[in-house]
Amino acid sequence: MFGGFKKIIEKVKNLNSEIETYRKDSVIQSLPSVAFVNRAKKAIDNGQYKDALEILKEAENLPQEDALVFKYQGIIYDRLFRFDEAVAAYKKSAKLNPQDKIIWKNLGFALINVQLFEEAEEAFENADKITPANAEVLMGWGMALMKQAKFSDAREKFVFSVKVNKYNSNALFLAAVMEIKLKMYDEAESKLQFLANVAPNEGNSFEYARLKLIKSDYESAIFYAKKALDFNKNMLPAWLILGQIYRLKNDENASLDCYNEAENLKLIAQNLYVEWAVTLLRFGHVEEACEKLSKALENGDEDSEIKELKTLCEFKNNDFSNKNVLTEALKNPENPNRALILRGLGLAECAQEKFSEGIHYFKSALKEDSTDVLNHYYIAKAYMHAGNRFNAREYFETSIKENPLYIKSYIDYSKFLISIDDFADAGRKLRKALKFAENNTEILNMLFYVNYILVKENLCEYNIKETLDLEKRIKSIDENAFKYPDKSAELVEMLNNLQEKEQN
Repeated sequence: MFGGFKKIIEKVKNLNSEIETYRKDSVIQSLPSVAFVNRAKKAIDNGQYKDALEILKEAENLPQEDALVFKYQGIIYDRLFRFDEAVAAYKKSAKLNPQDKIIWKNLGFALINVQLFEEAEEAFENADKITPANAEVLMGWGMALMKQAKFSDAREKFVFSVKVNKYNSNALFLAAVMEIKLKMYDEAESKLQFLANVAPNEGNSFEYARLKLIKSDYESAIFYAKKALDFNKNMLPAWLILGQIYRLKNDENASLDCYNEAENLKLIAQNLYVEWAVTLLRFGHVEEACEKLSKALENGDEDSEIKELKTLCEFKNNDFSNKNVLTEALKNPENPNRALILRGLGLAECAQEKFSEGIHYFKSALKEDSTDVLNHYYIAKAYMHAGNRFNAREYFETSIKENPLYIKSYIDYSKFLISIDDFADAGRKLRKALKFAENNTEILNMLFYVNYILVKENLCEYNIKETLDLEKRIKSIDENAFKYPDKSAELVEMLNNLQEKEQN
């Protein structure tokens, strides 16, 4: 599920029930192995695991096998994270004493750690038959079911565990996780809200952020994702979900900053670069996305998602040879990148001048994800190339309204307006764009040209000077960026003629 899963297992096993009381395990004092077991217990208490194992190995040589010998071997192997050996020891112990609930419970957790989930489920079931309604057993049972994607059954065990022990915050947390999986969002929220107030930690905060994201409560999602990072700044999933939230809010810089920060913290993983690439593609930065996908492949094998994203990158060079990869991907209704894939197919159609088909894909992408507002821009461009001026104008207007920081939309809209001789509106759009990109020389040059046209229609000294000031502004940013020296000279001549007339 996520990195915190092992922590939960450790918390459960650290409740000391795996050892319980040594007196209970040593009732039959007549067994010759008891002395060895008692010595091993003392060594375990002192953290001398190597010595304890040696003592227990001696006990194995006795004529009569004792379940406790193997039980404590399993406990030591657990603590040393040697889970395969722990499983083997617990199985021997359970065979010798199948009525020991603790052996079955510990075996269940060890089997989870070696990913033998069906066997783990059987082990917990055996423990429950010996001592029904034990909170730890129920929780472990739920974990085994959860790892087999039996979410409803797992939830039932976690909820029962909480009923048995109302202070079992881990079971409450996992019940909420299952409820998110089962789309029981209100039930999950009540549990996570309680945990956020009573027992906040990185896991609870992260899951609450994830739930808030699902419910499109972006501000709360940001709050809890940041809270998770306050507990643990090295929690990569929290950085990724924070980047995703900002992406959905169309806050490009904040989203990209999350991935940069994770990389700076050395949280290098394939999913970091995949999410980074998704964000870059969403905002139209195809070349940078390709670079991140290359880094993703340095940290793991190519999977279906990476293959799909690489195909989207290939479209940049009009390479549509792998287009079928995307059409196949759309068959999966749970594909997290459906909107991005639909947009990519739209771009592919438009590149082949199939504008009607392209517009269909763009609109489908918007239906899939209304927050991916860049699609309004692509619809406008498609209508423009198709010669539908009315719809092109409508969607350009929507584009700059829904995505006011996307400067390319202002530029292309203004070019379109210039092409239909609507210079006044083009000027208004360019001046609006300058509020977000005041030093953009392309915008300033276009505004100079628009003003030049408008000045010729309404000749006055003020308008000429205002236009010539744009030239000075451009040259102050980049001496070589000004594109219209001939028109500037023409304006200077007009200004001189006007001033001469006034003097006469």
